[in-house]
Amino acid sequence: MKKMESVFLECKLKIGQTIYVLPSEVPLLLGKGAVLVDIRSELETGIKAFGVENVVYLPYYELDEKWESLPLNRPLIFADAVGLHSKEAAEKMSGKGYHETASLSGGIADWEKEGMPMKAGKYQPLNGPCACMIRPHERK
Repeated sequence: MKKMESVFLECKLKIGQTIYVLPSEVPLLLGKGAVLVDIRSELETGIKAFGVENVVYLPYYELDEKWESLPLNRPLIFADAVGLHSKEAAEKMSGKGYHETASLSGGIADWEKEGMPMKAGKYQPLNGPCACMIRPHERK
């Protein structure tokens, strides 16, 4: 039986065993069947979210308990705020039998900076340095 080629084969950045996907590479990878796994907390995803299809929300702190809910037969791109925990998540899932894992380079911060599709969450950030400055959007 012929082994399928990795959808991450053309990704430009690899450090050690970890593949890093650039935000601009994600739409093509999603079109090839990859799934974006957003591992940010509910509060973070409630402020801003990735504006693409094929997103699974699984907070990093729940990954050890709920990892089996991720599709085993699909390439997974792990994403967080700036790319720190997504590398760990990709490596962890690779060790659990997920053969095609990658980390979104720069997380949602670089995603937004590069002008990739975004959608607002249910919370509206206000000016201020702490989470106490967040409130739900007013629905009209």
